[in-house]
Amino acid sequence: MKTSSFSFFVLAAVTQAMAVASDSNRTLACASPWTAVPLLRGYSGNWRDHFYTTSLDEMNNAVKNIGFTAEGTAAYVFPGTTGSDGTIPFYRLFNGAHTDHFYTTTAGEVSSASRLGYDYEGIAGYIYQNANCGGVPLYRLYSGSSVDHFYTTSASERDNAIRNLGYTDEGISGYVLPV
Repeated sequence: MKTSSFSFFVLAAVTQAMAVASDSNRTLACASPWTAVPLLRGYSGNWRDHFYTTSLDEMNNAVKNIGFTAEGTAAYVFPGTTGSDGTIPFYRLFNGAHTDHFYTTTAGEVSSASRLGYDYEGIAGYIYQNANCGGVPLYRLYSGSSVDHFYTTSASERDNAIRNLGYTDEGISGYVLPV
């Protein structure tokens, strides 16, 4: 009887340990890469402004009517998600006085930028909050001399902008799927 009680105790302990292990290794809910859409990048040399959108119509309008040059797909982001899938909003703002598009993931920065003359234009898309879902960093840079925010997934492009183009590194906005 003692042997079967001991066996039952060992079996119960192993089962409990497996339950704890499976709970601690629970898979993080991540937005499906299949739902990602291109984040298009444009640049206006006249305005010294980088512009990002998931709307091809909006990019075409910026190219045809505002003087932007389409620079292709910067990354892949997620449209209209809720944030329960590992993503956070990537807010878009614009300052007409300085002709600068600014993107951020924090509501506090949206509020601060609004006090500095930026108009809220909505959510450009949703991006991963951290690298746990397999995304790559979306670097944020700023040029004070040309009043331009610039975003890239390329570390070499980031480094070149810092070394040669007068940008400062403002860190990582979030994580996106690479091109």
